[in-house]
Amino acid sequence: MPWPEAADVPSPVDGEVFHPGERLLQAHFGARARVAENGVRAIQPALAPPHQAFLQTLRYVLLAASDAQGWPWASALLGQAGFVDARDASTLHIRARPCEDDPLLPALVPGAAVGVLGIDLAARRRIRVNGRLAHGGPPGTVLAVAQAYNNCPQYIWPRADGVGASPRGAASPSLAGPAEPPAAIATSVEDPAVRALLARADTFFIASSYQARDDDPARVASGMDVSHRGGRPGFLNLAHGRLSWPEYTGNAYFNTLGNLLVDGRCALLVPDFETGAVLQLQGLATLDLSPPPAAPAQAGLDEGLRRNAVVHLAPRQAVLRPGVLPPDWLLLDRASTRDTTL
Repeated sequence: MPWPEAADVPSPVDGEVFHPGERLLQAHFGARARVAENGVRAIQPALAPPHQAFLQTLRYVLLAASDAQGWPWASALLGQAGFVDARDASTLHIRARPCEDDPLLPALVPGAAVGVLGIDLAARRRIRVNGRLAHGGPPGTVLAVAQAYNNCPQYIWPRADGVGASPRGAASPSLAGPAEPPAAIATSVEDPAVRALLARADTFFIASSYQARDDDPARVASGMDVSHRGGRPGFLNLAHGRLSWPEYTGNAYFNTLGNLLVDGRCALLVPDFETGAVLQLQGLATLDLSPPPAAPAQAGLDEGLRRNAVVHLAPRQAVLRPGVLPPDWLLLDRASTRDTTL
């Protein structure tokens, strides 16, 4: 779908929280009337007490920001429970920062738009927190909160991390102790190890962004977002140097797809729960909102699931970083939706 004229975008409601790309897709899929008012209630400009309490239990978070050329990167930060501290409703302190070889690190400059995903895979619980970087050096990362809201547990494969492990992604010396810096390896999606990781992946995270538009009467601010994606192993498909994945139905906010509609630049983080490595890559995404029927192999992966779209991504650059996560995560159950088990 090409970006439309401003006149084609649904009008904002009072207190509008969705930008034009999100509003357009909500209307395209017949969800605008339902989610417009719901979004005003659910997406808050500060952290509610339950958000603060949940964040303080986490041992890992996802973080995203854009580099100087506007290309996003996504990464993972780890620590002991309490390393994410909501000092108050408007400030989030993460007592960790990316390692020196993390491509996200140069993007964390004061004032940068930052997206945070606090997620507990084992509990199938997640919260998105978006805002601006107030401080990004030692002893950690401080975020001025602009948005906070819960997401549903659908598509999350519940896993327990290796308790007691010393992941090299735990970057705060006060929490993790001295650690050998991980050796980032420049790679590509054609590398056999990368292809194998993509073929077995059932989880990845995607970072995308939005730049405010002068012709948007809602004046929705620029921002960064990082979100979870889950499916049956193989749903992240590599063919002819291009990655593709189905966008399954969800809360109909279309935060990520709305971002990609107006700016296809994005980043993926694909975790290897066996070895603890992470694949971080950038690419340019295009949306197919009327995809043809899935091929038989993909149809099996989609059984019982409904697709809104298919995203195709042309990779730009990638790094494989070993030892960022603890190895040997324990799969506790299968992912599910309201209607089916994956």
